[in-house]
Amino acid sequence: MRVLILALCVACLPLTAFSDDADDKGPVPEEIPNFNQLDEFVYVPKSTLSLGYRFLLHGPKTTFSGQGENPSTVDPGPDQLIPNISRTYIDGTVEPDQRTVTVDAGLGGEETVPIASDGRTNSWSYANTSQVLPDGNITFHTYQAEITDTADHDVTGEPNLGMELVLDRDMGKIGKSKKITWSMTAGFSIADIHSSSYLAVPTALTTITDTYDLFGQVPPSPPFTSPETQPQTVYGIGGAVNSGTTTTTATQDATQQILLGNVPLNRQYDTVNLLTTNRYFDEGAYYTLRVGPTVTIPIGSRLKLNVSAGPDIVYIGNEFNVLEDLSIATGEDFQTLYQKENSKFLPGYYVDVDLQYRLTDKAGFYLGGVYEGAGSFTQTVASGFNPVNPSQTYQYTSKLDFGDQEGLKGGMTIRF
Repeated sequence: MRVLILALCVACLPLTAFSDDADDKGPVPEEIPNFNQLDEFVYVPKSTLSLGYRFLLHGPKTTFSGQGENPSTVDPGPDQLIPNISRTYIDGTVEPDQRTVTVDAGLGGEETVPIASDGRTNSWSYANTSQVLPDGNITFHTYQAEITDTADHDVTGEPNLGMELVLDRDMGKIGKSKKITWSMTAGFSIADIHSSSYLAVPTALTTITDTYDLFGQVPPSPPFTSPETQPQTVYGIGGAVNSGTTTTTATQDATQQILLGNVPLNRQYDTVNLLTTNRYFDEGAYYTLRVGPTVTIPIGSRLKLNVSAGPDIVYIGNEFNVLEDLSIATGEDFQTLYQKENSKFLPGYYVDVDLQYRLTDKAGFYLGGVYEGAGSFTQTVASGFNPVNPSQTYQYTSKLDFGDQEGLKGGMTIRF
C-alpha cells in the first residue's frame, strides 16, 4: 500500500511543475476592440449666412403736390392808418420819429423829451431811385406769394445702394427628390430714400406798396438813411477858419435829415400770376425684415439656383422738405423751407432669385435679383395759411409708393 501511494506522488510531480511554469507567465493582455462595425460620423453644415449689397435698386416712386405760403420777410405793419410805428420794407424802413426838444425841468434844470407829433418822422431810409415818384412822394414795397399749384408731380426714385444680411436653415429634401432641397430664410436689409424734383409752379405774387409824403423835399441819392451825419470842411474868410490868432482849415460833423410822413398816404395791393420754383425732396432710409421658404435646385457640382418668396415688413424713416424760391424783378430772392420728419410701418412681400457658386465646402458667393412690394405711405407738412383768409391753411404732400421695388444683389456666403 505504501508502495502504491509513493508511486502516485512521483507520477504527479511533472503536472505540478507544469502548473508552476504557467503561473509564472503573468496575465494575458486584453484584446483591442473592433470598431469596424460602427458608422463613421461626419458633420454636415446646415446653415448659410449671406452678406451682400443691393445695387441699382430703384427707390420708391414719389408723387409731390400741395400749396403753400411764401410769406413776406419784412413787416410793413398790420394797418396803414397807425402812425409813428416801425415799418420795414424790401427797399427801406420807416421808424418812429426820433426828434427831441429840451425843456425846463424846474429848479434850473433841463430835460430832453420827444417833440409833439406833427405827422412826420426824421428816421427812415430808402434804397432805389425808382421809389421817388414824379409827384414828389416816395414808395416802399414788400412782397408775399401763395403757391396755387393743384397738379400732382410724379418722380421715379433714384437708384441707390443697400445692404442685406440673410440666414438660411436647411430643412431637407422635397418629396422623393434626391437633389431639390428647401430651407427657411430670414433676412434684413437697409436702403436709402432719395427723391427730389425742381418744379416751376403757379404762384400768385402780391406786391404791397405804401406811399409816403416827402412834403416837397428832395432826398439825397440812395442809399440814404435819415438822419445822416457827415463830416464837412468849414471855411472862413479867405477860405480858411480863423481860430484865435492863427488861420487853419477845420472840419465839423453836419447832420442832414429829411422829414417823411409817419404814416402812409395809402396802401395798394397788386397781384399777378406767374411761375416760381419749388424744390421737393425726401431724404431717409427704409428697413426690410423678411421671412419665407427657399427652394434650392443644384446645377452641376458647384452651382445652384435659389428661389425664395414670402411676407416682409418695411419700416420707413423719412424727412419731407419743400423749399420755395421766389425771385422778383428787383433782384431780391425769397426762400421759405418747410420740413417734417415722418415714420411708418408697411406690410408687404418679396421674391428673391439668385445663383450661388460654391468656392469651398463652406464659402462661396451669389448674384441675383430682388423684387419687393409694400404699398404706399403719404406724408404732409403744414405750409402756412392764406393771408387774406387766415382760416384757410396750406399743406404739401408727398406720397411714397413702395409697390414696385426691384434691383440686383450680390455678396458672399458662409456655411456652418
